[in-house]
Amino acid sequence: MAADNRPNPAVDAAIKILAARNLHQCLWLRPSETHARLRVTFSTTSNFHDASLPVVLFCGPMFGTRYLIIPFDELAKNSGVRMICVDRPGFGGSTQVSLEKRMDVWLEMVPALLQHLGIEHVSLVSHSAGTIYLLNTIYHHRQILDPKSPYAAMVGPWVSQRHSNVTMLSAAAKLPNSVLSAWSPLVNFINNTITPMTSWSGGVMSSVSGASQPETGGSLDDSSAQEKYGVDAATAKELERLWSKWSSEEQAMVGGNDEARLLLGKGPVGVCEDYMEYVKLLVAAEQAQHLSRLEVQLCFAEDDMMIGKTGKDYFEQCWKQEAVHDAIGVETRDFRGTNHETVLVDTQRGAMKMIFDRIAAGE
Repeated sequence: MAADNRPNPAVDAAIKILAARNLHQCLWLRPSETHARLRVTFSTTSNFHDASLPVVLFCGPMFGTRYLIIPFDELAKNSGVRMICVDRPGFGGSTQVSLEKRMDVWLEMVPALLQHLGIEHVSLVSHSAGTIYLLNTIYHHRQILDPKSPYAAMVGPWVSQRHSNVTMLSAAAKLPNSVLSAWSPLVNFINNTITPMTSWSGGVMSSVSGASQPETGGSLDDSSAQEKYGVDAATAKELERLWSKWSSEEQAMVGGNDEARLLLGKGPVGVCEDYMEYVKLLVAAEQAQHLSRLEVQLCFAEDDMMIGKTGKDYFEQCWKQEAVHDAIGVETRDFRGTNHETVLVDTQRGAMKMIFDRIAAGE
């Protein structure tokens, strides 16, 4: 039977969105004493040309490549904010670096990226694995936060298995590096060949990869598709299908190997080796710099299988230590009806609309 070559307007519209220039940008980090010339790929929301809007630098989850900006583009436009999403080393088109240099390269990349884009100040938002990158960024690059209303939000924050006691992660932490080095291709193979994910929270692999794939299955009607993506349901279905395919087939996802090793305590995570000690260091730094009061929001899912209640309680206690209140404003928010992924991507029940609205208001 001959192939059906009739035009498909929904496919064409989805490809046009995915091929937009704002999703495929790059810069080069100059060679240094510690690394060769490095490529960094990133995306911005489609409203990034509007210099009057505040900017969010998003520290995404493991496997959360620059394509993760897609479900937030419409929300950002409606809320009045702009957003940047970066491929960390080994993801997308970003050059892979050694495990030991991963955090250092991130910290070098942040100011270079903002200078490249002509951005002076941002608010910081993270999800899951992005927590360790956000915390390092605040500590080492405090000057990039808005001087009038410095703000950071951690959605579904990552907590080490040492403090969460999550069985799955405790078992994974005991695996040798040789096994973890095959983590990224294993996740891709399972997700795309054996059991393609049908939702943001499609099981262990989906949760560990941190919402790396869109919600598929054509469940969106025209109204919800318009709200989420600004398109009709047929285009939204093709957008999610192609986004999943493009993000998994693009040059590299090998960064997932090192991300897994970092999260499981097998590599350096900068100043975040111990969250309790980190908060003490941050408080001391805030008190010494006499800057505007830093505001931090902790946004938790109702049911987060990655950290459990034990991990949540531990993370909250880190930010309730003596003297924290004198230097940093900390607010905890629980989002009912959400899990580790939907607390990020569900625009109705999750955290991002609240976060964007707060940043847009300059609070």
